[in-house]
Amino acid sequence: MFLRGLPHAFQNVEASSGTVLLVEISGECGGRWFLTRGTDSWNLERGSSTGFAARVIVPQELAWRLFTKGIDRNSARAQLEIEGDRDLGEKILNLTAIVG
Repeated sequence: MFLRGLPHAFQNVEASSGTVLLVEISGECGGRWFLTRGTDSWNLERGSSTGFAARVIVPQELAWRLFTKGIDRNSARAQLEIEGDRDLGEKILNLTAIVG
């Protein structure tokens, strides 16, 4: 699961404790994950949250390419749907789960 790397990718991203980034992978193989800022680190959860600072929707056809460097970041950015704090949401482009 590529998204397990999100806490590491966000380790230097400043946010208030309790800030939530909702990441949705759309499609049959998709799902919803909540990246929550704790007191001193980000934590990935599958459970629901009452609100979010940003919501990022990644089409499943794009997800594997994005997280494995199979597409350049600018092309990927154009295919993401981001609600709320765009700056926070775009940080998902920093995640590389597999380096080839």
